[in-house]
Amino acid sequence: MNIQKLFAAAFAAVLALSLAACSKEDVEAAKTSVQETAESVADKTGEAMDKAGEMASDAAEATKETMADAGEAIGDAADATGDAISDAADATGDAVDDAVDAASDMADDAMDSAKDMADEAGDMADDAGDAVQDAADDAADAASDAADEAKDAMGQG
Repeated sequence: MNIQKLFAAAFAAVLALSLAACSKEDVEAAKTSVQETAESVADKTGEAMDKAGEMASDAAEATKETMADAGEAIGDAADATGDAISDAADATGDAVDDAVDAASDMADDAMDSAKDMADEAGDMADDAGDAVQDAADDAADAASDAADEAKDAMGQG
């Protein structure tokens, strides 16, 4: 707007100097010409301002859309990260559960094996006890038979 006023003032000064030597009709023609030029400059300046306003509005709208798209992308990335973390936690929990189950199964198998070994050791001890008893009985019988034979041999019997 200041440029428009400067142009008008400069043009008016030039016309005023040149009009001092002109007739009334020349002055009126020059005045009309100055007014038309000023109106033309004002119209062009207004159009330029309108275009600049439209360009600024378009830029603001484009920036707004870009920021909305960026916000959406950030939201999507956050959702995907949350899902990945949740999936990892689930997988870790499942792996821990599987490890606990496997350790429990191994402990059960070890206990079953230990019980089986204890049962077998008990059976072997019983068998050994029976064998010792049988050997003691056989030794007692042999000693008794030997004593009887010794008595017979000595004539006591």
